[in-house]
Amino acid sequence: MTKVEPTHLQGLNPEQYKAVKSIDGPLLILAGAGSGKTRVLTRRMAHLLYEGVSPWKILAVTFTNKAAAEMRQRVAQLVGPDGEKVWVSTFHSSCARILRQEIEALGYTRSYTIYDTDDQDRLLKTIISDFGIDKKVHPPKKFRGQIDTAKNKLQGPTEAGRDEAVGAQFVRVYKEYQLRIKAANAVDFNDLINLTVELFQKHPIVLEKWQDRFQYIMVDEYQDTNRSQFELIRLLAEKNRNIAVVGDDDQSIYSFRGADIRNILDFEKHYPDAKIVLLEQNYRSSSRILQAATAVVHNNEDRKEKTLWTDASEGEPIRLIIGADQEHEADSIVREIRKLIRGGKQPEDFALIYRTNATSRPLEQAIGRARLPYVLVGARKFYDRREVKDILAYLKLVVNPSDDMSLLRVINVPRRAIGAKSVENLRGLAASDGTSLLKAVIKSGGPRTKGSRGMLEFSNLIAKWQEQALLVSPSELVRLIAEESGYAESLRLEESEEALGRLQNIEELYRDVASAEMVEETNPLARLQGWLDRVCLSAQADDIPTSGGAITLMTTHLAKGLEYPVVFVVGMVEGSFPHSRSALMEKEIEEERRLAYVAFTRAEERLYLTRPRRKRGYDGQYAPTSPSRFLREIPPKLMAGASSSPEQTFETRSKPNRGQHFKPNYGASKGSSKMSPNLQTLLDQHQKKFGARPQIEETNTVFEPESAEDFRPGIRVIHPMFGQGEIKSVSGNRANPKLVIHFKNTGRKTLLARFAKLQILA
Repeated sequence: MTKVEPTHLQGLNPEQYKAVKSIDGPLLILAGAGSGKTRVLTRRMAHLLYEGVSPWKILAVTFTNKAAAEMRQRVAQLVGPDGEKVWVSTFHSSCARILRQEIEALGYTRSYTIYDTDDQDRLLKTIISDFGIDKKVHPPKKFRGQIDTAKNKLQGPTEAGRDEAVGAQFVRVYKEYQLRIKAANAVDFNDLINLTVELFQKHPIVLEKWQDRFQYIMVDEYQDTNRSQFELIRLLAEKNRNIAVVGDDDQSIYSFRGADIRNILDFEKHYPDAKIVLLEQNYRSSSRILQAATAVVHNNEDRKEKTLWTDASEGEPIRLIIGADQEHEADSIVREIRKLIRGGKQPEDFALIYRTNATSRPLEQAIGRARLPYVLVGARKFYDRREVKDILAYLKLVVNPSDDMSLLRVINVPRRAIGAKSVENLRGLAASDGTSLLKAVIKSGGPRTKGSRGMLEFSNLIAKWQEQALLVSPSELVRLIAEESGYAESLRLEESEEALGRLQNIEELYRDVASAEMVEETNPLARLQGWLDRVCLSAQADDIPTSGGAITLMTTHLAKGLEYPVVFVVGMVEGSFPHSRSALMEKEIEEERRLAYVAFTRAEERLYLTRPRRKRGYDGQYAPTSPSRFLREIPPKLMAGASSSPEQTFETRSKPNRGQHFKPNYGASKGSSKMSPNLQTLLDQHQKKFGARPQIEETNTVFEPESAEDFRPGIRVIHPMFGQGEIKSVSGNRANPKLVIHFKNTGRKTLLARFAKLQILA
């Protein structure tokens, strides 16, 4: 008679079964993307209970409350009420519970307060002020970031001070911070773990108590642990050594938060008798997607060898969409989404994944124009982000000096020593005179106090920008406001990941304004007003209720652990993905490659990789881009349109569903800096007829327009007769629009796209 396995052991593949059944001693479960790691963790907890282990003896730690709740629920479904008694929680929650019982041994009381980042910043602001440190040069957030980095490494002020890069001033602030936070009977988030480690190191009896309590320990996402988390788990597991960790070194993408990939790579060094189980069968993606992701990550040297495989079909080839610029890239993505929706897909089937938040702006605009629902995960919509709204408030105040709400938003941003009392006095003055707040600022007088000086500075800046708005382009005005207000400089001085992202969003706002400047309106102020109207109207449209699901937009870091039928990985160019900050360090390039691996493996059925041929820089000029090195690491056979040509192998152009009758009668090499044969012929004919040839800069990329939609304001083109020019406006029929082009040598011309024999210069 065949023995029937208990429910929690049914439906497992051989490697999953081995991991679940291995309950004694150290165990490393290397779980590739989509290989069922949560199933293994929950089944393993259920098996421990089935084998008679008390739920009170089991500790499972992970990184999010959502993951902890899901695991606890699954265990309860498998084994009943005992599953709810297993201690499943995040690192910080686990330590907070321990400290509530034991923290008195460290000189605190059990009623300690947990400081969040805002509490930390306010405390640091006080310390900086007391020490006479210039907060513009050393903002509180900068010190907080340095303190967090030190604590992630289990470094106090003395240990952190051994790093010459941090400086004596940081050590002084860090020491004072620790004194004052303890005097307030408070701890920050890093202290929750570090103080628990200190408690266990200094009080062996307390440590043994908790070692006896947690005889079986499991850790989820082990590749994301930092030094302090590693030490916490090491101490707890030291006595019984029943520690099982689950993770994937190929998905270690949080080094900026202090995660140390060595924790998982060196597990066998710490536990020489450890069992190793590889979960390589993927239950999420098609074979082609897995092969592409694996091919990319295999180029990393610092990794555990494993290869994902699947019983699923080979699936659709991977497709590459190339746009003329970021706006065209976004439009091409939306056209493909609409085509797939007509074929039966739903908006919730799509995810657009990118390296940094700043990439979302053209995507949001393109999706908004198509009136498709979308949700921005983990970040505010572009025009709702604080730094964007701040610059918009300045712009609105320049255009409309009576806009009191915009003034209140930015009068003390960045800080000008204008406090709440000064603002209240200002309100009273404006009310008594029946005038706007800006006029009240001007009337408030000269520099009698710090607040008055700040108001005078503010009003002078607004007056200056009002004059400039009549003379310079709207995008240049954005640059002037960001720089002359001190806004951009204050972010640079923070030297934090958050501040860098906010700076990138301001640069993206600049590019957004610049892309709207090619209208026929010659008055810069009127162009600015038109753009502001468009932004306000698009913001209102965002609030229109929609039925059904929505397209998901998010960064790669936030995409980890999620899955979608169709994924677009956006902005696959050098400097964006991989990020420019990673260009010089092989260690950082390897993390960027892991980010690509994570992004690719979110896709179940279809994977699209997209990139622009050129990007507009902060100086307003377009520059050609280079394809991401990760694109070239994908085997050509996995890509759509594979052939013997390396360019065609991985550059499959988007096929628009509009303007289908646009068929130019010439060709060009895709992505090549050399002129196509047909363009060469046209230039030769021009030379015979007119005795001179239009000049093309040899460094420019020349490529054929695939549809009329490739012609956009701001695009540079080459005409066989008129030479180089820039498109100023596009109007008329979408399939054969009328182009107004300013040529360098022959001035402004109006041409029909279908008959103009134009090629695009990137």
